[in-house]
Amino acid sequence: MRYVMGVGNYSMFDDSIGLKIVEAIEEKNLDKKFKAVDLSGNLLNIFSYLNKDTERIIIVDSGEFDLSPGDVCWFTPDLVVSTKELPNISSHEGDIVKVLKLAEQTDYHIPEITIMGIQPESIKLGFGLSKTLEEKLPDYVEEVVSRILT
Repeated sequence: MRYVMGVGNYSMFDDSIGLKIVEAIEEKNLDKKFKAVDLSGNLLNIFSYLNKDTERIIIVDSGEFDLSPGDVCWFTPDLVVSTKELPNISSHEGDIVKVLKLAEQTDYHIPEITIMGIQPESIKLGFGLSKTLEEKLPDYVEEVVSRILT
């Protein structure tokens, strides 16, 4: 099985882009050959997908990548070192790279995982997306669907 997983927080504006992409995939019924999953901020839920039945996962999240707002970067978890400071890992806050490292250290099956990182324009308290990300949403959906199917 293949999965596209959205990470983020609906109440923090552009931080919701991963969730909005998963919503759009589901609304348009594009997930016939894969499953779209809303992880929100419950990153530890990814553990239930780390098994031999999982072939590939694409995780979609916003992040600071030193790019222009709306730009995308693709990478694998092993290519980055997280600089996010967390006192521990919990179901209420987290860092997907650190969660995946924990899964690896505790002998979970780690399938092929790619992260689609989107540079936010605005992370602030509020619902919605910046105009920049809103306009690019259809392109993000098309790109992630194309990648999960190849």
